[in-house]
Amino acid sequence: MTGIYQRSITEIPRPEELISQGSTTQNTQINILERLETLTNQTGQLRLDVQDKIIKYNTQLRDLGYDGYKLTEPVLITIEEYFGEETIIANFPEVEVFGEGVTEAEAILNLKWAILDLYQELIEISPELLGDLPKTWLSILQQIIQKV
Repeated sequence: MTGIYQRSITEIPRPEELISQGSTTQNTQINILERLETLTNQTGQLRLDVQDKIIKYNTQLRDLGYDGYKLTEPVLITIEEYFGEETIIANFPEVEVFGEGVTEAEAILNLKWAILDLYQELIEISPELLGDLPKTWLSILQQIIQKV
């Protein structure tokens, strides 16, 4: 660090700095208004930037919420929240299944049901009739789901 104070391009002098630089009251008021306008514009731009962002994070399922089945190991899932929307998506990308809801808990519960629905559907079909992708899904689900 050089010890020299550097300003960013968008930084505007603080009012007390303007006064110490010998500005008149009218100039100080004009500079404050310009600063306020700049900050308002920057805030508006940040709001627009955030609207297009997705909040995405991982968590784990430790059960399927159903007494008849249990997970043999935790399952890594992805949660997606979209700014300004009331829908949250819980996704198990390895088997291309998801659940959605207004809350994270609701989305996860719907995902658990979707995983069980897919599993039950796939085990009822003869493996010879399954395509490559459904066979892969079945293999993954058979490794992590156990009937009790």
